[in-house]
Amino acid sequence: MKTSLYLILFLLIACKSTILIAQTGVSENIQYSAVKLSKEEKNALTKTVEGVHPNYDPIERMVLTTLNGYNYHTDATSGRLHQLRGSFSYALDLLDLGDKQYEQRAFDILEKCISLQDTLSGSKTKGIWGYYLEEPLATKKSPPDFNWADFNGATLLEVWMGHHAKIPERMKPIIQRSLILAAQSIEKRNITMSYTNIAIMGTYVTYMVGHIFDDANLKAYSTDRLKRFYNHTLEKGGFTEYNSPTYTIIAIDELSRMKEHIIDPNAKQMVDKLYYTGWETIAKHYHTPTGQWLGPHSRAYNSTLQNSFYDLINRASKGAIELKPNLTFTYSRLKHSIPKDLYPYFQSGKYPKTQKEVFELVEPKIEGTSFMTPQYALATASRSSMWNQRRPFLAYWGTVQQPKYLQVRFLHDNYDFSSASFYSQQKDNKVLAAINLNLGGGDKHISIDRMTTGKFKAKDLRIRFEFGKQTAEILPKKNDQAIEAMVDDLKMSVQLYKAVFDKYEGRWEKGSDKNGAWWDYVIYNGVEVEFDLKTIKEAVWGFTFSIGNSTETLPNGTPKVSETAGKLKATWQGLELEIPTTILPLPKNL
Repeated sequence: MKTSLYLILFLLIACKSTILIAQTGVSENIQYSAVKLSKEEKNALTKTVEGVHPNYDPIERMVLTTLNGYNYHTDATSGRLHQLRGSFSYALDLLDLGDKQYEQRAFDILEKCISLQDTLSGSKTKGIWGYYLEEPLATKKSPPDFNWADFNGATLLEVWMGHHAKIPERMKPIIQRSLILAAQSIEKRNITMSYTNIAIMGTYVTYMVGHIFDDANLKAYSTDRLKRFYNHTLEKGGFTEYNSPTYTIIAIDELSRMKEHIIDPNAKQMVDKLYYTGWETIAKHYHTPTGQWLGPHSRAYNSTLQNSFYDLINRASKGAIELKPNLTFTYSRLKHSIPKDLYPYFQSGKYPKTQKEVFELVEPKIEGTSFMTPQYALATASRSSMWNQRRPFLAYWGTVQQPKYLQVRFLHDNYDFSSASFYSQQKDNKVLAAINLNLGGGDKHISIDRMTTGKFKAKDLRIRFEFGKQTAEILPKKNDQAIEAMVDDLKMSVQLYKAVFDKYEGRWEKGSDKNGAWWDYVIYNGVEVEFDLKTIKEAVWGFTFSIGNSTETLPNGTPKVSETAGKLKATWQGLELEIPTTILPLPKNL
């Protein structure tokens, strides 16, 4: 009898201990606590949610957004649609705000959005969500975005950890099930460690879900995944999604969450090293005169930095580094800290200097070159695709307040063509470059819309030299004449030394709009025709570029070109480039 009583007492104590761990968010491996905002943070967040309130639909309990253009994962290109991720974020913001009048709205949104998660056994998309209420996963034609398990899972974790005491009891098992399904989807997908931002985010989600809900399988998986990503990054000497203004920030965001919530000593050591790697990437590519993140960029959504970047630097240095004065304070739940030894990169710079890096060791090897001066910066990648997120050729000049840029693009019907490839060699302010086409690549995306037959229809094909906030200059009368122009106080020169695309003869055009100007080499423009990459015998465009201040003499002279058996070799100003002129399969790492 006494033995039974002792056993019962032991079980009660054990259960009570488990409950205490769940409520306080502290265990041997993780920690978390309730969200508490300062007055300044609350005021800033109030302004943010006030901007979203008018788009809230109380009938559908979701936030509306206006679509305007193509997106990889949606069928619609225009209209007002109810968005999943934006609704999740709005609900979390309302809970962070702590205003009782919006608490029920937040949980209404969460319940509605969770109900749209695929929970069907055997479904390929089990555990993820679609983008919009109007495009259910079961019927949408565009491919699903499996990253939604990672992004929405991370948001739901913030709800669980930061607002556990507020969550209605009936909602807790609903959120728990949703988180476990999202984590299981991430585990099943088991993304390659080269997909940097999702590799990190998925590790965070599976690690936290596994430890919060004591799931042995997820614990083991996430611990192993963190080790794999850490070793992969060390072997490469950096993130596979190299020098990305978009995804390096997402990477350090998720790593900052890990730093805050993961306290296991072995895991923490790896996280701290990876976090430093992210900040080192940012620091070493910051150009103080222009206030820009130098190329080449593996992935970027804008060619110039947004104010959120400067706000991040200010916060992460606790006000010690103010790159743009008088920015409006905005709310962020992430707590960043720039390593002190990296401060000088943001505060001063010694110019001119050249920075060379190896981003990819597997052939084709990808090398980056950045040349920096007090007046401008020029950066290129030795190999890259021309996908709209790639930035293999970028020049910056101007000031922190008014930066200017030059970007090279290859457009198919006014959208970046992913099956075009970029080659270059750079020395200081000179670039010898070329573009050709590949088989097996995508049209608008590098993998989602692969052109398996090699055929595509087009009304327009062109190479664009895009200037941000500039006016266009005089164009040459002949295709192979150099374009020489004064842009602000800088000299620039572009010369096309080779241009061949089957039977089509190209020409130069110029144009401009409110955002800037461009020099276009038009390869084809006319009625829609079908091109077959398998039958086109030759496709290659080569150009030189140089830049300098107003007193410099830019190099001149046409490159020396030789062609043999489907290859072109060009030499110019000590630079040498060899590229295929025939259309070959796209290498995996571009």
